[in-house]
Amino acid sequence: MNSKDAADLVWRILSGMPVEVFDDDDGSVWENEQWELVSPRREGDFAGSRAIGSANLVTALNLIHQKILIHRSSSDISSSSDTSMSMFNAAMQQLQDQRLVRRKPAKVRETFQIITANTNVS
Repeated sequence: MNSKDAADLVWRILSGMPVEVFDDDDGSVWENEQWELVSPRREGDFAGSRAIGSANLVTALNLIHQKILIHRSSSDISSSSDTSMSMFNAAMQQLQDQRLVRRKPAKVRETFQIITANTNVS
C-alpha cells in the first residue's frame, strides 16, 4: 500500500457518515475531539456536518493495518503496528495538505500562548 492509496482509503472512511464508538462495558462514548472535515458534507443525513466520528478514525487505521498484514510475510508482522500508525499519520497529513481535513479550530486555539513584552512605562 502506497501513501496515495492510504490517503484515499482514509478519506473515503472519514468523509462518510460519522460514527462514534460506544463502550458497552461502561456506557461511555468515545468522541473525536481533534479532527473535522474542512468543508461540510453536501448531501445525506449529515449534510452540513463537518464531524468525523471516532469509529471512522479507528476503522481507517484498522483497515490500513489489515492491508499491511495481508501483504507482509509472517516475519514482518511485529513491525506492522508501527508501520500502520506511521502510514495513517502520513495519510492524515496528506489530507490536511489537500485541505480535506483539519484539526478543530477550538483544539488549535488551546495550543496558543500569549506572549507579552515586559516593558516598564515611566
